[in-house]
Amino acid sequence: RQAYERVTEALTGFMQSSAGRETLQDSVISVRGERLVVPVKAAMRHRVEGIVHDASNSGATLFIEPFATVELGNSWRELSLEEEREVLRVLRDLSTLVGAVADDIRLANRLTANIDFALARARYSHRLQAVQATMRWPTDEEEDASSEPKNTLRLLKARHPMLGRDVVPLTLGIGPGWTALVITGPNTGGKTVAMKTVGLLALMHQSGLQIPAEEGSALPVFKGIYADIGDQQSIADSVSTFGSHIGNVVEILKHATARSLVLMDELGTSTDPEEGSALAKAIIGHLAKRRIPLIVTTHHRNVAAFAEASENISNASFQLEPDTLRPTYELTMGVPGRSYAMAVAERLGLPEEIMEESRVLLEPQHMRFEDWLNELQDDRQSLQTNLEESERARADAEAIRNRLEEQVEYLADNRDDMLDNARRGIEAHFDAVRQKLRGMEASLSWSAPAGSSPEARSRIEEIRQEVEQVEEERAKLEPTPSSRRERVEERPIGVGDTVFVRGLNLEGIVAELSSKSKEAEIAIGKVRINVDRTRLSRVETESVAEKTEDKPPIRMTQPAEARELDLRGMRAEEALSQVEGFLDRAMLDDLSTVRIIHGRGTGALREAVRDHLNHHPLVQDFGPEPRERGGNGATWVSMS
Repeated sequence: RQAYERVTEALTGFMQSSAGRETLQDSVISVRGERLVVPVKAAMRHRVEGIVHDASNSGATLFIEPFATVELGNSWRELSLEEEREVLRVLRDLSTLVGAVADDIRLANRLTANIDFALARARYSHRLQAVQATMRWPTDEEEDASSEPKNTLRLLKARHPMLGRDVVPLTLGIGPGWTALVITGPNTGGKTVAMKTVGLLALMHQSGLQIPAEEGSALPVFKGIYADIGDQQSIADSVSTFGSHIGNVVEILKHATARSLVLMDELGTSTDPEEGSALAKAIIGHLAKRRIPLIVTTHHRNVAAFAEASENISNASFQLEPDTLRPTYELTMGVPGRSYAMAVAERLGLPEEIMEESRVLLEPQHMRFEDWLNELQDDRQSLQTNLEESERARADAEAIRNRLEEQVEYLADNRDDMLDNARRGIEAHFDAVRQKLRGMEASLSWSAPAGSSPEARSRIEEIRQEVEQVEEERAKLEPTPSSRRERVEERPIGVGDTVFVRGLNLEGIVAELSSKSKEAEIAIGKVRINVDRTRLSRVETESVAEKTEDKPPIRMTQPAEARELDLRGMRAEEALSQVEGFLDRAMLDDLSTVRIIHGRGTGALREAVRDHLNHHPLVQDFGPEPRERGGNGATWVSMS
């Protein structure tokens, strides 16, 4: 660089001299033949001593290296050549190092490209809210074992990726049991867009991209996708619209197989309607017979009727809103559609006399077909409404079933604790009554010594009898071996048997025995649970007379205190423990509604109690008491 600067300084000095200003064409330093030169007027050549390296195209300018800078230029060129040799040496050494790991670099390059492609696919999928479609083709053994095709195409709420998210989604399918789908409906109703959506999503799936649809969509990997969509007529080639369509059909018939997808738009159009529909039916029937997945759009009614009468061909249709005649863009599977030509023409203003005459000219068979379609659509709408109501009822029943199962599970897990809590509460009650009675007896005995009035002695005797009755009632509550059932193991457990479920300590009736596993379905009241048969023991229930003999039922009227729990002054942890035992006792006592008093205060205790109630399986509902019963300082609880 220093050598270059010395040369340019010398040339700059020459250009600024009086001789330079007179002889130079321009004050610019140029490079010619890897030498630094100045532009000299050709007429002034004799006044500048130096070497001519180049000339302009017109010859008016000569590029001369003055003799005064030749040595400086030589020094600069020598250093430049040495620099180039050093650069070449460094590059050669680097190339040697790279060559030693060339295979690794190639592999890294391929992996980087794959990662970049995967990341691009992931970002595109995220933008489309796409999912991975399941894919499966039947094996050769499955194909040979059944005459029914198993190649299923199923799209759930699919969207064309170029139309964005604010579109009416498309749901359609092919198979199992049929391979051809005939789509009918009005113009601009969505038939062609639906077909293009299927084709594009199939190609995306083939390319390893996720598709804009819902989970559960299924697409096979097709060996070929063939489409006849649009108009390929050509004046230059003397090809008509009908001819171009038939040419495409011929190529499709040559190459399509059972593992291909064929899409045909407006099959049988652009020619005589009767001949076109006959050709369409023959082509569809031929492809369906060969089990080639096929989607066809058409306006021919008899093609839709042909599909309705065929076992391996199904109908689908797009509709218009009856009042506005606007497209709904919703595909209805299993129902042929209408073109709505008469209704659209009338709405667009075609004179009434023409409309009346056109209706007269319509064949009676056409009108009967219209009436049949209307009835079919009404029936389908009614079935859809009933299905939705059934689904809601099923969901409600499932929610009730789940809640009952949670309660059964809770009772099974906490049965012993609940019984112990109840037993301790009853024993405490009996102990209190007994102590009270004995206190009364001692008080009367002290205040009425022996030989006193008969009334006092009679009262003392009554108190002693009441104490004995309390002891007898308490003894009845002691757990004794069950006399209700007797374990019987003479024969295997069968449907209808009453069984004891170990682990749950509950009895139920066998509703169903699984033939594929060792589980049994047990009905416990309205709840059904599946348990392993090894946990079951068959039991026999005694007769009603044996159950009730010498065992009068004990009925206890719950005092008001049993329906109410006062937590005021307690900490949250202590209060929740009290609530748990209180709810257990309420369930055992068959109480429908109880009351919990927590006070107002800071509201922390109230929030803790209500949060606990919100997740408790024994609680159906709860809320603050009315103002006259404490308002937000107490909570009523409805038991499940």
